[in-house]
Amino acid sequence: MIISRLETNWKELCMQTVLIADDEENIREGIKLIIDWDELGFEIAGTASNGEEALSSIKKLNPSLVVMDMQMPKIHGIDVIKKARAEGYDGYFIILSGYSDFSYAQDAIRNRVTNYITKPIDEDELYDTVKKIKDEIDKNAKEGRRSGQIRNKAKSVVTSELLLGTYFEKDEAENVTLTEDRREELESMKLLSPLYQVVIHETSGDYKLPDLLPTFLDENSFELLNVSGYDCILLKGKAAVSRFEDFILHYEKSPIETDSPLDNIFIAIGKAVDSPVKIEDSYESAKSLADRRFFCDEAEHFVRAENESFVNNQCRDKNGTSHLDSEKSTEEDNLAAAKAALKEEQRRITDKIMDAIIAGNRTAMINSTEELYDYIKDNISGNSDACLYVTEILLGIKDRLSKQYPMLADIFDTHAGIIEFIEGRFYLYEIMQYMVETLEKALGKLHEHAGSENIIDDIISYTDRNYAQPLTLEDLASRFGYNSGYLGRLFTRTTGTGYNYYLNECRIAKAKEFLAEGKYKVYEVAQLVGYNDVDYFGKKFRKHAGMTPAEFRRQKKETN
Repeated sequence: MIISRLETNWKELCMQTVLIADDEENIREGIKLIIDWDELGFEIAGTASNGEEALSSIKKLNPSLVVMDMQMPKIHGIDVIKKARAEGYDGYFIILSGYSDFSYAQDAIRNRVTNYITKPIDEDELYDTVKKIKDEIDKNAKEGRRSGQIRNKAKSVVTSELLLGTYFEKDEAENVTLTEDRREELESMKLLSPLYQVVIHETSGDYKLPDLLPTFLDENSFELLNVSGYDCILLKGKAAVSRFEDFILHYEKSPIETDSPLDNIFIAIGKAVDSPVKIEDSYESAKSLADRRFFCDEAEHFVRAENESFVNNQCRDKNGTSHLDSEKSTEEDNLAAAKAALKEEQRRITDKIMDAIIAGNRTAMINSTEELYDYIKDNISGNSDACLYVTEILLGIKDRLSKQYPMLADIFDTHAGIIEFIEGRFYLYEIMQYMVETLEKALGKLHEHAGSENIIDDIISYTDRNYAQPLTLEDLASRFGYNSGYLGRLFTRTTGTGYNYYLNECRIAKAKEFLAEGKYKVYEVAQLVGYNDVDYFGKKFRKHAGMTPAEFRRQKKETN
């Protein structure tokens, strides 16, 4: 009995809590039953049917995990996450969504949410996601992260304030001086030195740069801390700065091999400064380098403060305008225009990649992804924005190809898997490599047994998407690698009609949609569907629809 009670108590200590939030009761009840929460180490702490209830329950229960639908009444799911984070909630979220539009993902990313599951909920996907979160919780508990932070709180706070520039008081002229009492405090904490240098490091594997430091630095010559999400090393003293420089020079002279643990490390080295009041300058220079690390090329592991001009140039567009500055100074209409331009380029490049895959043109597909890579580096300055941009393109291509060619669905990861992979990468080039590999698999699968019916399906699909363009059978034959005469006969034999007749049918169908809307004049509709001559358009419309465009529009108006 005693052993049984001890086992029960231990289980309760290890048990985590989960809050389930969805506006549909049957989904809430289904989530409770679809997996064995007890087996995974979770106890259901409560449920919520709207955003207000969810936020209130998070404050009251402080659950380890929140499983929540994005489209919540009263308070939208993303706003629940933002408010909870702002009020100190540090637990995990699993986002549920029935939408393929991931435009909200950018805000979710900024609030440390990378777990997405699309509805209807897949049992195995939910189980694997919850298990991954539980494993991460257990790992953090074993490492004693929180206890370590508490032990070093006083010194850590002062060191953080030195990097952020909030430790010293400023006079009316914004000048900073090292007062005697501050000097004594720094000296008592072993933070006073004649030379400082801030280094920001990032690691994509299990190997950590701080593990190496004791092999060539005295333990009192550096401080380790995290400031605003950056893992920092504060080097103290001339010897520490010099030895760290020797360490970097050694690996610059002997390039890091791909299988070396150091291949996963990225280091941004701030400028050296000779006073504690200037530590903020060293930190800012290192941070500006680290912020562009995501856009560095393959095998670029070290960047120094003297390369800062390169970093700033990367943040400028082709006209020499800084995106960072323009975000602060441009008016709302200019920002809207910039966003529209990004969206238009996103649509254009997606269509180019789709066309290349459907045509089986690997070279065109590769060129289009390289064009995308260059465009992102030139026009998008934020890591999260770049991730979201690629994510939306890849998810859009996945949805379109899977709908048009169901046999390609298995080629792609789940939506959640794609987002998790992209958000877990440390470099843009890694994301592009993943994208190219995935698209190459799709292209290969699509064309491995390409028969005549597949080609005709591809041509019909291409026509349905590009009906407004000046399409000819000769152009299509060149695009898809066929003789135009043979392709014309194949199209007629497969569909029972000639290609030009099908093209006109497609255009007239689209024209009917535009005319029914009542927003466009007849000549405008003609141009929208690919006819430059309005008289010719009228003849074709009468032939296919049995009436003139004006009569059709009038009939629709009277019907409505």
